[in-house]
Amino acid sequence: ALPIFTKSNHYYCWILPSNIEFMIKKIVITGAPSTGKTSLIHKLQQEGFICIPEISREIISQQIAIEGEALPWKNLAAFSKQVAVLRKAQFINATKNSTHFFDRGLIDVVAYMNIDKLEIPEFISDFLNKNKYHSTVFITPIWEEIFENDRERKENIEQAILIEKQLKKCYQSFGYDIIEIPKLSIEERVNFIISHIK
Repeated sequence: ALPIFTKSNHYYCWILPSNIEFMIKKIVITGAPSTGKTSLIHKLQQEGFICIPEISREIISQQIAIEGEALPWKNLAAFSKQVAVLRKAQFINATKNSTHFFDRGLIDVVAYMNIDKLEIPEFISDFLNKNKYHSTVFITPIWEEIFENDRERKENIEQAILIEKQLKKCYQSFGYDIIEIPKLSIEERVNFIISHIK
């Protein structure tokens, strides 16, 4: 909903909706691969929310097409740098007067690099220390019944569990509160998220 411009007693004024605080949040949905994040993002978008897509798959597809090296299973450092640059741009370009749901945040890059014990580039650390997402981060837990991998998502279930642990650790280290999204239908999961951010 947008502020309403109305006329009252010959004066024009803005009537701000009661959920104005809800409108200005940058909310991250994170989780291990194949846990339902993207399906949730698509559903939230259908519900009228502004959603910022995951960009890792796009980078992977481009690198595969050109037989490049910036792939997570070939050169995680180079891949992570590309992802970080784009996720930083996503954060900056998100308008300040709207709620945005992010399919992963920049902290996810840190988590993946930590697993391989790679040095975190200074530009990532500096940006994360100066810029904050909403204090509540939602995580989709490991869900073996829906887990699957493909040519762009090669992690097995054991690796996914490790990623989940590192994601929680990283977000908490930056001061975020983590809420686990229950294993329910997409509609119920979306309602759960919305109920926790109003």
